[in-house]
Amino acid sequence: YGTAVSYKMITFSDNSGVLTIRGTQTMWDLVADAQLWMTAALFQGLRFLLPFSQLFTPILHHTVWMVNQLESESITKVAYYRETQSFVRYLKESKGFERLEVTGHSLGGGLAIITGAESSTNAVAISGVNAMLSRDSFYPPLTVDQLDTYTFNVVPDRDIFPRIDDLARLYQNINCTAAANDIIGCHHVTRSVCEIQYTCGSRDKPILCECLL
Repeated sequence: YGTAVSYKMITFSDNSGVLTIRGTQTMWDLVADAQLWMTAALFQGLRFLLPFSQLFTPILHHTVWMVNQLESESITKVAYYRETQSFVRYLKESKGFERLEVTGHSLGGGLAIITGAESSTNAVAISGVNAMLSRDSFYPPLTVDQLDTYTFNVVPDRDIFPRIDDLARLYQNINCTAAANDIIGCHHVTRSVCEIQYTCGSRDKPILCECLL
């Protein structure tokens, strides 16, 4: 597709489908993460450090938007969510799916959140970067209601990525079994899926082989 975004469409016999978006794997993916969400992360840090800064949370999304406008050209180059948004609209309008959902991990989770909110499609992210503070910076801008209605984020303990930007209303904290000195172990998607299956069960379906090793 000429971009760094990678996604796969999985269809089922009941005319439903799931669009899966790949997570961060390369240095270029990390650059995309930084450009799309660095401003929100910086203001989160300032809010944590400065006294009474929680009072400014209602206007932070405006501030993030203004700063992002200064580098709008570079941000547009990594706005991969536009491609996934277009693809979801195409699937809904041309393919007539009865039910369509979007999912992804890490950067893919962040793109799933943006795509799902914009296209009114249920989106489930695992360790996804959030979009509440950055919502005005995307095209088209997102609303709080869209994010609160259509997005769900799984947040592993000690994983920093799903704590970038502010969470929307629907999310679930889960445990992490990685060693305390493993700084990226809690971001591993297989560990998160195994924890979900261990806690919630698998509805009489076999669990992943990786969860038994």
